[in-house]
Amino acid sequence: MNTPESTVPAVPLITGPTVEPTPTELFRQNLQPRRGFVFFLVLAMVGAAAAQMSAALLTLTLKATEIDAATATTTISISSAIAGVLTLVALPVFGTLSDRSRSRFGRRRPFLVLGAIAFVVGATLLVAAPNVPIFVLAHLLITTGFVIASVTVIALLTDQLPADRRGVATALTSMATPIGALFGMAVSVPFDAQLVPLVGIPTALAVVGMLLLALIIHDPKFDFPKPAFDLQAALKMFWVNPLKHPSFAWIFTSRMLVFSGVAALNGYQAIYLLQKLHLDPAGLGGSILLTVVVNLGATLLAAPAMAKLSDKLGVRKPFILVAALILAVGLVLASVAPDFGFYLVACAVVGLGQGVYFSVELVLATQVLPDPDNPAKDLGILKIADNLPVTIVAAIAPALLAIGAGAAGPNFSALFIAGALAATAGGLVILFVRAAR
Repeated sequence: MNTPESTVPAVPLITGPTVEPTPTELFRQNLQPRRGFVFFLVLAMVGAAAAQMSAALLTLTLKATEIDAATATTTISISSAIAGVLTLVALPVFGTLSDRSRSRFGRRRPFLVLGAIAFVVGATLLVAAPNVPIFVLAHLLITTGFVIASVTVIALLTDQLPADRRGVATALTSMATPIGALFGMAVSVPFDAQLVPLVGIPTALAVVGMLLLALIIHDPKFDFPKPAFDLQAALKMFWVNPLKHPSFAWIFTSRMLVFSGVAALNGYQAIYLLQKLHLDPAGLGGSILLTVVVNLGATLLAAPAMAKLSDKLGVRKPFILVAALILAVGLVLASVAPDFGFYLVACAVVGLGQGVYFSVELVLATQVLPDPDNPAKDLGILKIADNLPVTIVAAIAPALLAIGAGAAGPNFSALFIAGALAATAGGLVILFVRAAR
C-alpha cells in the first residue's frame, strides 16, 4: 500500500539584517580601474611632491636671496608661515569641494587639472617675481597645487580600489614626498643656481603626471545626491566629532604623534650635523643628500613587501605598532650617534620604520572614514596630521634643546628621545582603533 509522503513544515531561515551597500561601494563595484592606474597615481604624486619639495628645500631660498639677500630669511619665514596656514585650511576645503563635484568631466578629474594649473602659474611667478608680494603669491600657488594633488590622489585611491587592494598603492603614494625630495635635490646638482631649470623641471613632472592621471582614469560623472551644505556643513569641513568617530580620531592622533617623531629629526638634521657631528659646511648638501638616499632606500625596501603581507593577512594595526617602535629605535640611535657613519645607520632604521608605517597606516584610515561616500574631506583633515607636527616640534624644540645645554651646545639627544617617545605613543594609540583590524 502506498503511504502518503510526510509533510515537513517549512521553517523560516533566520538571517541577519541586510546591509545596503553605500553609493560609493556601488560606484566602485561597477568601476574597473584602467591598466596602469596605480603607476599613474604614484607618478602624479611624486611629481607634485618634487615641485613642492624642490621649492621648499632650494628654489624659494634662491629667489628670496635674489630679491633681497639682506631680508631673505625674513621673507622665507613669513611666506612659509602663510603657506602653512593655507595648507591647514585648503586640505579640508578642496576635499569637500571634490566630494561635492558633479561635473560632467568627473568627480576628481577637474581638480587634477586645477592643481596642474596652480603649479604652472606658481612656478612662472616664482621665476619672474620682482618683489616679495609676488614671491609669496607664487609660494601659495605651488602649495595649493600640492594640496590639491594630495587630496585628489588619495580620494581616487579610495574611490576606485577596495580596501584589500590598497596596501601597495597607499605605500607608494605615501612615499611620494621623500621620492620627490630626492628628485628635486638630484635635479639641482648640474644647474647650480639657475632658477628656470631648477623650478621648471620638477614643475613639468608634476604637470605631466597630474594631466596623464586625469586622462587615464575612469572618472564618470558621480550622479548620487550631493551632501547637504549650509553653515553647519561649512564648519564641519574642519572637524570630525571624535566621540562619534573615535577610530578616526585615534588614527589622526597616532599619525600626528608618529610624524612628530619624524619632524624632530628632519627639522633639525642640518644643524645637528654641523654642530654635533662637526661636518664641514661645504659638504653639508652632499651629506644631507646621502641621508635622504639611505632613508629612502630602506623605506622602498620595506614598504611594498609589508603592504603585500598586510593585504594578505588582512590586518594593519600590528604593523603600525611595529613601525612606530622601529622609528623610535632609529631616533634613539640618532641621539647617541658618535659620527656620521653611525648616524647613517640610524637614518636607515628610521627609513625602515617609515616603510612599514607607510605600507599600512593610510589603508587603515580609509577603512574607518566617517563618510565613505565622500572621502576627500575627511582624508584632507587626516593630512593635517602630516603638517601640524612641524609647528608643534618648532614650538617645543627650543625648550628641549636647552635642557642641560652648555659648552657642548644644544641638547639634540633630548629632542630626538622626545621624538622617539612620541613615535612610541603613536604606535600604542593605534591599539584603541576598534572599527578595523
